[in-house]
Amino acid sequence: MHQPGRLPLAGDRWTPLTRTIRFLRLDFTGATFKMQVRDRKDGGALRADLGTVVSSSAEGVRLIYGGTATVSAHITAGRLDDVPTGMSGADSLALSLVGIRINESTMEAMTPATEIGDDATAYWDLHITPSGGLKDLYLYGPFTIRAGATE
Repeated sequence: MHQPGRLPLAGDRWTPLTRTIRFLRLDFTGATFKMQVRDRKDGGALRADLGTVVSSSAEGVRLIYGGTATVSAHITAGRLDDVPTGMSGADSLALSLVGIRINESTMEAMTPATEIGDDATAYWDLHITPSGGLKDLYLYGPFTIRAGATE
């Protein structure tokens, strides 16, 4: 069992939210994903309900890359920016790139802050079920819906 990471996310109300998250030393090939955004912890109104998808244009969570290669190969392919601490370019490294997409219509529908013009705060987490493994919580944190002017 691992300790989940805390990762604050923020998105603009009037645009889609897209993020790519790197998981070092983990290969999520064949994994399933489940992510939710709610207005409070331990329940509350569901604001986004994302499952596993395979297309970058689909709302949900997808595996962009999962595999093992040398650190240098990951850097050459653009999957890493530099050599992780304690490793060399010749070291083998399992890596997964996980993409999140929340469509603009979903971001627009999220409950605004109580004061007009303020950012709203919700909460999110990401469950991953590795191929042949058990579902676990990998990431969680506050989810800020930034107020905007351009619709």
